[in-house]
Amino acid sequence: MVLRSSSGSWCLVPFYLCLAVCPTWVTPDFSAYLHSILRNHTTHACDGETLSITCPTKTTVTVLSSFYGRRISSENLCPAAKGNSTEENTDCTSSAAAQKVMDECQDRSSCQIPVISRVFGLDPCPGTSKYLIVSYKCRPENHSTKLACENERLQLVCGNDTVLAIYTATFGHLPHGNAECPQESGAAPDMECLSPTALRKVSRRCQGRTNCSVLADAQNFGDPCLPGVKKHLQVSFVCVPRYLLEDVGRGPLTLS
Repeated sequence: MVLRSSSGSWCLVPFYLCLAVCPTWVTPDFSAYLHSILRNHTTHACDGETLSITCPTKTTVTVLSSFYGRRISSENLCPAAKGNSTEENTDCTSSAAAQKVMDECQDRSSCQIPVISRVFGLDPCPGTSKYLIVSYKCRPENHSTKLACENERLQLVCGNDTVLAIYTATFGHLPHGNAECPQESGAAPDMECLSPTALRKVSRRCQGRTNCSVLADAQNFGDPCLPGVKKHLQVSFVCVPRYLLEDVGRGPLTLS
């Protein structure tokens, strides 16, 4: 597999060539490694359990989404403890779960989160058994990152018969800003404001293609910030042989 650093230079051996020329005993383990860093993973744990995430060597966790609460009946996921006759609430969501999972897992090689209501702040539905679901990817240490300021066009290009595998995408503003897209002095409070749809929209536009173009504007991603805040679009990705993404697409389904 060919990976590029954020500087754009080729920094790793073209691993996918090894699949064709290395001894056959190497291929299964290496192929499994490639699949593990390309596919989306989803894991869950019930109240009282511990949710664990571990990524392969030289990769870190990129959280795609997380949920703590209950949306489906306990008959289908995480049954309530015996003797609990409280009426079940299936419209129950913790507003603090996403940030907690990001704090514990983002950019780490592994993480563990005890699934207890107090870990996620105020209990959104006392008496109802809940669960934590996290979707994530394992991002290689060596990846490309590209940025475009608001109303500019972001161009992503892969070469050598490879295609795009998107890992993260953010549109909005982070505290302390970005040197490439400076804020006007005193324009607005310096606070985080990010579009919740950026990753999904960039992935739909770019995943599996040799190149793509995305306009970094509020029409595409909505405007998550206060008036006057200068925003930017930032995407991290790797370039991989097309057949690897096709193989991942044929893999087993996971919880979503």
